[in-house]
Amino acid sequence: MTDYANLQSSDLYPTSGDFCDWHYGVHGSYCYTMEIGTAFHQHPDDIAHIAVRNLGVAFYMAEIADNPRERADLDLANITKNQKLQTPSKVNIPESGPIPIEMCVSDQFNIDFKHENSHIMYRMVKPSRMQSDYGPAQWHTTEWNHVGFEKVEGVDCELLYGAGNGSLIRAEVPVSDSETGLLHYKAMVSTLGGTKKVPYPTDSSYEVLNIDYRAPYGGAFTSLALFGIIAAMVWGGLGVCLRLMLNDEQTLAAGQIAEEHASKEAGS
Repeated sequence: MTDYANLQSSDLYPTSGDFCDWHYGVHGSYCYTMEIGTAFHQHPDDIAHIAVRNLGVAFYMAEIADNPRERADLDLANITKNQKLQTPSKVNIPESGPIPIEMCVSDQFNIDFKHENSHIMYRMVKPSRMQSDYGPAQWHTTEWNHVGFEKVEGVDCELLYGAGNGSLIRAEVPVSDSETGLLHYKAMVSTLGGTKKVPYPTDSSYEVLNIDYRAPYGGAFTSLALFGIIAAMVWGGLGVCLRLMLNDEQTLAAGQIAEEHASKEAGS
């Protein structure tokens, strides 16, 4: 990005590192020093073009920065391993509306509920008879969508491995009632302390939930209206056919009478 080499400052001249040590000890933060320029005490005009080129680095670092100290503490306490994402067999699919997918998180995991940091990733796919048997790679072109979590107030959940109770969070995945296929989903959760996007399932795979057709086939009023239309068409058509048959019989009878009358007149 900057064409600068990533190396220790002590490789250039003697340094103590006290500034970074102070940041870590007092604030628990991590320090990264970036020096620009070609000499000490340069005039601002001499480094203006260099500063502009390096200005984005600080913003980029702040955007992607994680918290390795907190992540290590969470892993040492098995907090991330004790949390669990709801499996497909336990997902309650409602008759209509979005599908709720839940997750049990530890109270020591200070979750960040911002949509971009903690969310359910999902996608709907429809297997076809023409697809190959190469496994999950066949879906690599299908994009993932995101939906955020919300805490379920007043409801506790049981963590894995007997680790006690945790907090229940839920994401409402928008799936149309008329949509069918397979719902792929997985979770990414982050903390307010900076630990970013811990994946569930932990092996970077995803869960698969079968979705059946849920849209109603019609209410009582529409069913009666449809029955009335069909009955009117059937019975009305039958009535028209009977009327045509009777008219034909009357026409034939009248024709026979006329023929008999004409033959009698011809014989006389």
